Amino acid sequence: MGEFVGRHAELRELLGSARLPGLVVHGMSGIGKSRLVAELLPLLERERPGSRTVRVPGAATVAELVLALGEAGPITEPIILVVDDFAVVPRPGRGGRAEPVDAGLTGFLTAWVREAGPRRLVMTSRYPFALPGDAHRRLAELHLGPLTGSDARLLMKSLPGLADLEAGEQIRAWAFCGGNPRALQYLDTLIGHGGTTFAGLADRLERVLAENGVVDPARWVSGLEAGGEEAAAGRALAEAVATIADDVLVHDLLEVRQDAYRAGDPSGPAVDQRLGERAGLAGWERLGLLAGEDDPAAIERHLRQALAVDAERGNRAAMASGLHRLGLVCALTGRLPAAVTLHCRALATELALSMPEAPLELADLSRLRAALGEAAFRRAAAEVLPAESLNGLARMLDNFVTATGSRLN
Repeated sequence: MGEFVGRHAELRELLGSARLPGLVVHGMSGIGKSRLVAELLPLLERERPGSRTVRVPGAATVAELVLALGEAGPITEPIILVVDDFAVVPRPGRGGRAEPVDAGLTGFLTAWVREAGPRRLVMTSRYPFALPGDAHRRLAELHLGPLTGSDARLLMKSLPGLADLEAGEQIRAWAFCGGNPRALQYLDTLIGHGGTTFAGLADRLERVLAENGVVDPARWVSGLEAGGEEAAAGRALAEAVATIADDVLVHDLLEVRQDAYRAGDPSGPAVDQRLGERAGLAGWERLGLLAGEDDPAAIERHLRQALAVDAERGNRAAMASGLHRLGLVCALTGRLPAAVTLHCRALATELALSMPEAPLELADLSRLRAALGEAAFRRAAAEVLPAESLNGLARMLDNFVTATGSRLN
């Protein structure tokens, strides 16, 4: 897990909410939600001696959660239930609150919050969300924003590539990375293994930001310092800046990784480690990428070669399977828009062939839509689907989420 720096005000705010049934830390990917919770948990456990902490991923099913909790029956011991990266989908017209993907898990968590007892809920999520019956109002909420300038400098002291920069260059990096810790870590990895200079990377990132309408990458700083609505606008701008920077940095990291594996350069695994932190070990295990003889670049090359052969032979069923697995690899290495296009192609093929695997694509596409947001998701899907099919895909995903919830209730 990454370096923990600063965030003392956020920790104090969360500890001040200790009497509520639980808390939610929400914010963009890579901003440090899970790391903040990891720092918070020992403090909560000290407040409740003898408590047991149970951790589950946000994509867990109710059955998996029950297994993690242990024996069925009334809960009498103090338990802190941690749900990391709760899967939600943004919905317009809901007061800015997203909708949970899994209705069954949502019902369980709602009951957990409402029922009295020695229990506490700690969650992280990309967006603030709603629980049935406004149960989410019983939870303290913290929107985790970008690192302050002083905290960013503390983090950069632990990153060898950025630690040697002059103070002005560090401020520049903090600004065009939107104060996002993971983006700064990606930048550091590229400086250390990408054979490029900070000045070259900074110039290119700022040029891309300008092409996307962000002429002054540091403008979000003054908004945050103003407070009130301006602070919310500054936080939104910082997230937009970090998202653009993240896309550029991940693309560069993938190129460095591919070149390193081709040349037998030992920097390849270091880049993979940084990218793997984005997906988590569970994601890599789905494709067997943790074994010593496997590497992501080799598996991706193999899948693309097999896909080309299946296309030549007209084996559409095998093509659908290959597209699905390529989509998983892209998602695990941070190329979420590319993952969307691959899963859309797989879904179209499976529907045409009436294959039973279509629900797998819908589940993955639902998670990708939650991670990217509606606008970015539709842009990615539009790369391979005609405009008239995009609304149909949205309805399919909505119906899938509803049907999944109905089966679990």
